[in-house]
Amino acid sequence: MTPNRRTPGTHWRHHAPGFTHDPHTLRRLLDALNRDHPIDFATISSTVAEALAAQLTPERAWVDVTTLRLRGHLQRLLTEYDGDTVAPATLALHRDAYRLLALCDTFDAATPPLHTYELMRALAGTTRSFADLHAAEERDR
Repeated sequence: MTPNRRTPGTHWRHHAPGFTHDPHTLRRLLDALNRDHPIDFATISSTVAEALAAQLTPERAWVDVTTLRLRGHLQRLLTEYDGDTVAPATLALHRDAYRLLALCDTFDAATPPLHTYELMRALAGTTRSFADLHAAEERDR
């Protein structure tokens, strides 16, 4: 046995992973990762139900995590929706969703807990409405 083989892994060369910085390659990679992954309405509805459950002021960490999950669900629903955006109700829902997502970017650790809680509940309501709209579009196809 050689001295380098006595310690496992010492004879392996270490290469740091390299990532592309080309925007076209990154876009193709992200499109390939998002392809053929249906929207999980069960996960969305359970997250919305947790967020809308009647609670006294919950912990800030839980509110932040739930808000992050709701943001992800809403962004996914917005990117996947290809239905009618001419109807006034649908257009208002789109406007509300984008306004709430933009508002999420302005909140930080200094934001009062009640404001973040109200934002989370507003995101949950909009996400539920958008999921219902998306599910209705899926049924009509």
